[in-house]
Amino acid sequence: MEFKFDEKYFEDEERCGFKVSSLMKRCWASQLNVLAAFDRVCSRHGLKWYAFCGTLLGAVRHGGFIPWDDDMDVCMLRPDYKLFLEYAKTEMKEYLVETYDYYNRETKRCNDFMGITRINNTQKADFGEDFLNKNYGFPYTVGLDVYPLDYLPKDQATFDLVYQVYAYCINVSFKYKSLYWENYKAPAGNYGDIDLDEAYAALKNATGVSINKNGDVPAQLNALAENVAAMTKSKDSENVACMSHLILGHTNMIFPKDSFRGRLTLPFESGEIYVPYGYEQILKINYGQNFIRPVNASPHDYPYYKIQERWVVDHIIKNPQLKDIITDYYLADVYEEDPEKKVLLDKIYGKEQM
Repeated sequence: MEFKFDEKYFEDEERCGFKVSSLMKRCWASQLNVLAAFDRVCSRHGLKWYAFCGTLLGAVRHGGFIPWDDDMDVCMLRPDYKLFLEYAKTEMKEYLVETYDYYNRETKRCNDFMGITRINNTQKADFGEDFLNKNYGFPYTVGLDVYPLDYLPKDQATFDLVYQVYAYCINVSFKYKSLYWENYKAPAGNYGDIDLDEAYAALKNATGVSINKNGDVPAQLNALAENVAAMTKSKDSENVACMSHLILGHTNMIFPKDSFRGRLTLPFESGEIYVPYGYEQILKINYGQNFIRPVNASPHDYPYYKIQERWVVDHIIKNPQLKDIITDYYLADVYEEDPEKKVLLDKIYGKEQM
């Protein structure tokens, strides 16, 4: 899988009445770099992945990114997903492949991945020449979300039990992190009244697995949740789903397993991307019968790199000697969003006020 871009690709463009900036184009190209690296590992070992969520919709409806989208999602059936994580340890060392919850006590940096994997190309903005050359002049973190799909039990009672244990593991993890992780902002949920000791005992009773209170508790809870989610075999199932989606209330994201019995390729920007054989059925379940009609709505704080961008803008204001290495298009979105910063930046660049 390969994507190539000429300079014309990186020009501002209007798609479906929505302006896609040069910077976002560079973001997209950098994300496709990560996807290509991910695909090389999967192809080397015969592992299958599929475009998922907005990336799948973009492939089918737009032949690339949804114009107002800014991330990439793929999915894998759990057996291939687990193998990928093992191979990634040695074959993707130049990337940040982060799966389980992670907390750095020195930097107070928290990751909360809710049972999925995030593959990033860097941890923070990088204006080094080598990095910019490799990433089409895009200095910010880009990545790829990889969702594991598990087989769901046919029997409703068994499904309810799997769902309840999985959700309870995640809620206990939220409770633990809210108590012991500084700067952690726990999402809304039914975990406030959980007593950890009672929770560990309940999980031991339900699953036979003991939680070591002196170890990495979130990692243990995630591992237990994954094992429970993965307990159903394909022969005992008709549907698949990402359990993290289900416990977040996305009950429309249960798909027939036959939709993933094979894969096709569809055009995507300057290359091609893998999609599930039953992609139309998946999109109808996920987005409704009329999924082919574009609706300008993004679930994200678009663009996602605003926080990184603001840091760079502040850094330039405090260190104007750096202005020569920061190209204008890095600041376009901040210009439109924050008039006060625009005035300060215009002074730095000596531009006329607009």
